[in-house]
Amino acid sequence: MRGTQTIGHAAFAGACFCVLVGCLPERKRRQSSHAELAERIASVDAQASPPLPPAVVETLRSVHEQKLEITPPASPLQRLEFGSGRLLQALKDNVVFRETKQGNAVAEANVGAVRAVAHGPDGSLFALGSSGGTRLEPRSTAPKGFPHVAFFPGSLLFGDLEEPSHFYVYYAQEQQLAWYSFPTAAGSFLPIDAKFAVEGCVGALGLLRDGAFVCRTASGLLRKAPRGRRVDFKLPVGCAEPFRLLPAKRLDELFSVLRSGEVVQLRLGAGTPVIGRFQLPATPFAAAANAEALAFLTVGRPDPGQPRVWALLVTDFQGQVRFRAELPATAASADERWLQALVEDKNLAISEFEPLVAVGGPAHVAVWNYAEGRQVFAR
Repeated sequence: MRGTQTIGHAAFAGACFCVLVGCLPERKRRQSSHAELAERIASVDAQASPPLPPAVVETLRSVHEQKLEITPPASPLQRLEFGSGRLLQALKDNVVFRETKQGNAVAEANVGAVRAVAHGPDGSLFALGSSGGTRLEPRSTAPKGFPHVAFFPGSLLFGDLEEPSHFYVYYAQEQQLAWYSFPTAAGSFLPIDAKFAVEGCVGALGLLRDGAFVCRTASGLLRKAPRGRRVDFKLPVGCAEPFRLLPAKRLDELFSVLRSGEVVQLRLGAGTPVIGRFQLPATPFAAAANAEALAFLTVGRPDPGQPRVWALLVTDFQGQVRFRAELPATAASADERWLQALVEDKNLAISEFEPLVAVGGPAHVAVWNYAEGRQVFAR
C-alpha cells in the first residue's frame, strides 16, 4: 500500500509539473529555473500527502517489527569509547566526556557532526567530527581541539598502540591507512604523516594487540603491521566469512565473529588452525573485546506482537557467560527512518582499563560492571 501511495504521489506530482509548465507564458517559462519548479512540485506533493490511515500505520509497524531482519552495519559504529576512568559519548554535533564512577560529565566539546571516537594506549580519548577533532588526556578536564581530518563512509578510527601521540584512519575506498599526529599548532586541516597500503581488504578490519591490522580478504585473512610485511591466511574449511575480527589475548590469535552468531578463535599461523568456537544465543549486532573478555550486543527474533529482544552479553574467551543484561524494549515505528531510530542508541564499548561495558548513543547511555554484575550508571 505504501508503494501504491508513493506511485500515486509521483503521478500527481508529474501532472502538476505539466500544469505548472503549461500555465506559464512562454517568456516566463524560459526564465523559470528547474529549482523553482522543483520547489512548486515539492510543495504540491507535500500538501497532497495525507496522514496514513491507522490500519496502514499498524501494518507497517508490524512488518518492521516482525518481518524485517536487523543486520549489523558493514563497519562498526564508533560512537562510544572508554578511556582511563572516562567514557566518551558521541551526541549529534558534540561529544561528552564522563567519569566512570557515576557518569557525571567532565567536559564537552563541539566537533560538528560526530564521525568516530577512539582511545589511545595511555587512556586518552579523542573524537573526529565534521568541523574538527578533540582530545582529552587521561588526567585532564579540558579537551584540546585539533584541525579537521577527512573521514568518509566506511572509514574507521584507531589509536596507535605504540605511539599515544598518533592515530590511524582507515580509508576503505583507497584501502589505505593514514597516520596522523595530534597537532601542537593550529591549522585548517591536519596533515597526514604517513600512508600504509592494505590492498585486498574487503571488510572486517580489526586491530590486534601488537599494533598490527587484520582484515577479511576475498580469499581469507590479511595481517599487516603498518611498517611490517604483509601475511595472508586462508580461512579454515567450514569457517564462514566474518563480519567482525576481535583481538585475542595472544598476539597471534583473534576471534572471528560470524553473522550466524558463531564465534571462532583462530591462530594466525600455518593452516590457520581453529583454537576454539562457541555459539551466541541470538544474532550479534555489535561486538567488542578487551584483554580478558568479549562483549556482544545481540538481537533476537520477537514473539508475535512483541518488540525485539536486545541483550548485552559478556563472555570469557571460551564463551562462558560472565554477565548478561536484557535491554529495554523499543518498538519499531511506522516511519521510513524506523531502523535508524531503533539502532541509534545501540553502540557498544568495553573498557581496556576497568571491567566495564557500555551500551548507548546520543539519547541514552548505560554502563555496567560485568565483574560485579551490576549497573554502574545510566544517563
